[in-house]
Amino acid sequence: MNFYRFKRRHPQLVMVLLLYVAVPIVVGLALGYEMHGDAPTEIPTVVVDEDNSAFSREFISQVDKTASFAVTSHAASADEAEAELQNGQAMAGVIIPQDFSKNMLSGASPSMLILYDASQLVTLSAAKPAMTEIMMTMSGAYLQQIFAGKLNVMPGELSGNVLPVNIVYRNLYNPVKSFRSYLLPGMLLAILQVGIVMLGAERGFEHKNERRFSVHMLNLVLWALLAVLGVSICMSVQFALGMPYRGTIAGGLLLLFAYCFVITLMGYIMGLLIPERLLGVQLAAMLVLPTSVLAGYSYPLTAMPHGFQVLAKFLPYAYMGPDIRALCLKPMQFKHVLPHLSVLLLMAAGLVLLLGVVLLWRRKHAAAPAEEAIA
Repeated sequence: MNFYRFKRRHPQLVMVLLLYVAVPIVVGLALGYEMHGDAPTEIPTVVVDEDNSAFSREFISQVDKTASFAVTSHAASADEAEAELQNGQAMAGVIIPQDFSKNMLSGASPSMLILYDASQLVTLSAAKPAMTEIMMTMSGAYLQQIFAGKLNVMPGELSGNVLPVNIVYRNLYNPVKSFRSYLLPGMLLAILQVGIVMLGAERGFEHKNERRFSVHMLNLVLWALLAVLGVSICMSVQFALGMPYRGTIAGGLLLLFAYCFVITLMGYIMGLLIPERLLGVQLAAMLVLPTSVLAGYSYPLTAMPHGFQVLAKFLPYAYMGPDIRALCLKPMQFKHVLPHLSVLLLMAAGLVLLLGVVLLWRRKHAAAPAEEAIA
């Protein structure tokens, strides 16, 4: 009650404290702590080992042991490995061709194919030098050991006489490493979601006294559709200016509607619960402001502390921000967006249930004083 009294007397001061003190401190601490590792680690990596030799198995083992990579799956072909990069299951791929070690020993200088998801620029910048270092160390040590034994010479005498291994890199989906395409789609969504949740809080406050659940749902669907329209217009301007869109349009719009519905509903419930309109709008905005930082869009979740990775699972932005970038840069199909769409629909169902509980509580709370007055 003291806070509400202070809010009524000094509304501008409270707004200044919230927006210019509380928000910068919280976001600044979160951003600084989540990037404490300086570089991404445990990058999900898919491996294709067509050589199946002692060297290839040891190389894969060394890749998995490093802090930079985590071998999460083995594929049968390069196409399967690329499919895992496309659907987001992996961010790097290693393809070791048949007879790789045999050709290396014969001095044929074989090639190894390394795939990177270049739509994740931060991951790419860390993974590329780390993989090169592993390859050079492994191949150099292996060749020196083999040839020193065969030729009966000291390893130092082999310097410059053993041909290096050729590593072929392919940067998929964002080959020119466009920072604009990497950052802009999700950043626009992060800005627009603040307006969406604020309007949701406004609508919730305006319909505080509405008892019909169907009317609340109709309002939510309508404002979610308007939010989809607003985001679509904003993104269309960027597409007209040259930003690509390569994914499914129907799947992208359905995913966007589910996300906008969840964000609108979050604000709507806040507007129902907070007795003051301005405070409800401000708190709703603060609810989503840090999510683009915490949900792994600008800095990969794999490089964040475990607590942040767990927190991100409860943030709607984690299931829309990375996907909107992937839809722009990758040839995403509906099946690729279905997992995150399912999560957003589950979030929507949970929030609709919470909305029903809030409405029942408000109805009971409003009925109690009336009964007392009659008595």
